[in-house]
Amino acid sequence: MDVLPNQRQPPSSSKSSSLGAGVNRDQQVEKLLKEVKQLKQKVDVLDKENIALKKSIYDLSARYAASISQGGLSYRPGPFVIDNEVVTTGKAQEMITKAVKEAGGDMEPFHSVYPHDNRDGKPFQMRYELKGHTGAVYTVEFSPNGALLASGSFDKTVRIWDTASAQKETLCLKGHTLNLSDLAWTPDSSMLLSGAYDETCKTWDVDSGKLSSSYDTEGLVQCVSWDFVDSSIFYYGTSRKVLAMVDIRAEGNASVIRNDAMINTLYASRDGVHVITGDAQGMLKVWDIRSKECISSKLNDPSKMPITHISVGRRSTDASRRAIDDYDEPRYMALNSYDNLLRVYDRGMDPPKSDLRLVHSLKGFKNKNWPIKSSFYCGSGYNSSILSKPSTTNDVYGDSDLTPNLGDYLFDSHEPKEEKSVILATGSADPYAYLYNVGEDSAELMQRLEGHTDRVYAVNFHPTEPILASCSADFTVKVWGPSLNRGKKKTLS
Repeated sequence: MDVLPNQRQPPSSSKSSSLGAGVNRDQQVEKLLKEVKQLKQKVDVLDKENIALKKSIYDLSARYAASISQGGLSYRPGPFVIDNEVVTTGKAQEMITKAVKEAGGDMEPFHSVYPHDNRDGKPFQMRYELKGHTGAVYTVEFSPNGALLASGSFDKTVRIWDTASAQKETLCLKGHTLNLSDLAWTPDSSMLLSGAYDETCKTWDVDSGKLSSSYDTEGLVQCVSWDFVDSSIFYYGTSRKVLAMVDIRAEGNASVIRNDAMINTLYASRDGVHVITGDAQGMLKVWDIRSKECISSKLNDPSKMPITHISVGRRSTDASRRAIDDYDEPRYMALNSYDNLLRVYDRGMDPPKSDLRLVHSLKGFKNKNWPIKSSFYCGSGYNSSILSKPSTTNDVYGDSDLTPNLGDYLFDSHEPKEEKSVILATGSADPYAYLYNVGEDSAELMQRLEGHTDRVYAVNFHPTEPILASCSADFTVKVWGPSLNRGKKKTLS
């Protein structure tokens, strides 16, 4: 029977109202989840398109360089010169335009791929290549004054390069009988320490290029480092589970601490008392050198994969060393390990005594079963920032099937905020180096550096400039710097 217009409906019960509200809320949640899934699919498509576009840009860059060469035009930007006024004109511009048209593209998209650089869309570009080694280059290290670059190779030599002016080899240090594994400079850049698989550590006078001293070790040397406070003391770790301290002023044997696993990497704290080691069982340990005791230990990952490198941010005072009485420990520490993850830890208020807190697990590069090294750049010469966004995980390029937390979409009304960030670079078992933009709450892949033809064992940033050196199994060292025409501020969105 139809209800007459002047008849009133009986009031609904409170139970029916609650049920209706509940059904309505479930429908809203389901609708939002569908929208999130659709957005995620769109992001995946855009990522694939972005990868294809980057490859096109890389191919175009190679053709551009070849065209420049064939046209007889000079193109030699210096490694530390950043010219924001360079413009391409005349014949070069015609060649670029022609190459773009042949590729079936348009000039305009190539000027807005990233806000970092309106020339080829890449924040960093290769500045020059250093050739001379006859074997894989395993380690590379800038001097604290920034004028020199040292590299160690499977060809048993250490080579020192003038990177400030001539970009050429200045010294070839011979004395090791097996592969070089690690290098370390004294604070004044006058002496270089080398460790090798011939079970020795050697010190070299850089001015004369002569061997100063050689020290026998127990096992293959995996890592070396000078003491931060006393530049007459150095440390090394070996394949025979030994952490040792050597005073070059004293005669006799090294002071030895025995670990329960091979020591792959070490970091000497700025207090002159503690040394941090990463070992083959995935343990990060803090040692008191005075008592020879382990005061804390942390498992880097549940699978106990070996830690291959410890990277800690450097301050400008490392270059001038004692110009300012600053012994503060850097806040962030990055660990490379065999599980293809680069973990970034917040070291707390009183490192190395305070507890570590994992803030990021970076993915995208390859580290499995290869001893890869990383490096921080925290200088002001490259002002970087990042947009902090709500996230359910701190993984970069993490698992694609992670379900988003709906609360982030329903209840988080905060707009993304800009935060200060640092650059973290790492080598990789593929022929690339990777740059990450790392902030307190967010991190993202910034760029893949393309140019090597074999695995990249190590990277190292210049102490005061945004200049990166990478070394590879392709026998070369490459030096990278900010792209020409880059903006004054680097903002990733």
